[in-house]
Parts: sequence; C-alpha cells; structure tokens
Amino acid sequence: MNQLQTMWSISRRKSLINCPREYVLRYSSNQTQYNKQNIKSNKKSLEDILVTCLREVMIERLEDQKNGIIWSKKMILLKLKMSLEFEIGKKGLAKIKASLPKFFDNLILSAKKQLELLWNTNIFRRISNSKIKRWSCLDRKKAAPNGHIDIYCSPDLVFQIQKKWNLLRIDFLGEKSNYFEDLEALAMVNWSIENGNLPDLIDKFQVHVLKFRNGKWLYQKFIPNKNLLQQSKQLLEKDVIQMNNLVEKMGPMKNLSLIPLSNNPHFCKKCSFKKSCPAKNGLEKAKNEQFLLEYNLVKERFLSN
Repeated sequence: MNQLQTMWSISRRKSLINCPREYVLRYSSNQTQYNKQNIKSNKKSLEDILVTCLREVMIERLEDQKNGIIWSKKMILLKLKMSLEFEIGKKGLAKIKASLPKFFDNLILSAKKQLELLWNTNIFRRISNSKIKRWSCLDRKKAAPNGHIDIYCSPDLVFQIQKKWNLLRIDFLGEKSNYFEDLEALAMVNWSIENGNLPDLIDKFQVHVLKFRNGKWLYQKFIPNKNLLQQSKQLLEKDVIQMNNLVEKMGPMKNLSLIPLSNNPHFCKKCSFKKSCPAKNGLEKAKNEQFLLEYNLVKERFLSN
C-alpha cells in the first residue's frame, strides 16, 4: 500500500510542478519521514550533486570563518574537489573523465566562481567583516510540524540585526521567478515559528533569498504578515493534496503509465530518470500516447457501465 504524503519542501514542490512523474519516482518511496538512506539511494543528477557539494562547502567555510580560519583559493578548490569526488563516486568519476576529460576540472572552477560571487554579496560581505555578528547555519533536514504536514524548509542561514531575525535561503540552481515565490519563501517563517528555538511572532522576521541565475546572484527580500503566512500554509496544503493524488493514481501496483509528464522539454534534458521515461524519444509524442491511453481507459469504464 502506498503511503500518503506528509512532507513538504521547496525541492519537492519544484519537482511536483516541473514533472509529476519525476516527483513520484524521486519522492514517493520516502513520504512520511526523512530517511537519509532513501535520499542517497534516489538517482541524483549532476546538478543535484553539485548543489549538495556547494552547500556543504559553503557551510564548512562559514564555520571555519567564524573560528578565525580564512580559506585560500587553493583551499576552496581542494574542498570542492574532495566533495564532488565523494558524491559522484569512483565509477561515476571514471566515466566522466573518460568521456569528457576536461569537464570535471571545469565543473570545479565553475563551482569555485559561484562561491566567490556568493561571498561578494552584501550579506556575506557583512558576515565576513563582522558587521553581522550573530548568525548561524541551520540543517535543512530538520523538520517542523505544521498540522499534519512536516515542513522541511529551514533557512540556510539565520542572522540577527537589532531586534529582527533574518532568514536566508540560498538557491544554487535559481529557476525563473514564479507567481508563488513569495509564499514559497515565507514557508521559512512557518518553519521558524514551529521550530521552538526562534521567536513565535511574525513581525520578528524578515526573509531573504539569494538565487544564482545567469552567472550572478539575485537578491530578493520578503516581509511576512499574517495574511501572507496564511496563504503560504494554504499553498502547502494544496501541494500535499496534489502529491497524495499522484500516489493514489499510481495505485498499489505503482503504475506510472498515467502519471502526468512534464509540460516543458527543458526539464527533461537534465532529468536523472530520462533513460526510463516514455518521453526519452520526445515529450510531445509521449504525452499524446498517454492521452490516448487515458482516453481508452475512460471509454472502457463508460462502456462497462
């Protein structure tokens, strides 16, 4: 029997919107609690691996900086290299180097540039020169309960300026802006209020997002209020209903044939499940075939009644 969804995160929401099939394949096996083994066993694209490494190295560098240890450029390169080699694994690394000899080295250089640009943003400059003195990195894998939903939406960084608690999320793979991005970001406030270690008053918070897009970091700021937080909670509820509908649509046999495909071939290009997807030979063709299958099933049910 398939388990109903109780978990929500921005990553899960993006997957749900970009491609329901990818969402089901990636997340339906670990619906009710965070399981590190399950997450590790899921197929991860090279982009996913890069983001994991960037976040790990970013946190390690920040913590060292707090203790007075300043990394050289060589140290940044070494940390990124070690992290990427570990996450990709020996077999994966051998395949990359055999087919694209310079790709791995270029990937490290690209990641290094992304981190250097991050350290040049206003918030990170203020941390580096101690103008922001009270700050802490948080664990994204820590959930906060919100009714029947576990929210996995902790900020990457919390810092205090005067009486305001500032919640910062860092998006290493910034996608295009969407209509609900303020409500997505404000889910961090709901997480923080339920966390227990942060204030439970809405007006104590400010929300910041740094999004890497087209080779530069874009900055967004959101001021929460009661109405927006309520809308954010409703967004979570709606998402979870859609997630559960997909799980139920699969049925006990986990039939993927009627799970909707992506609406944009852009998301197919980097999908780690592409090889086994009906859309591997063309998204439009696969969607037409799926529509015909669903039509025939509905027709059969109608005629049998």
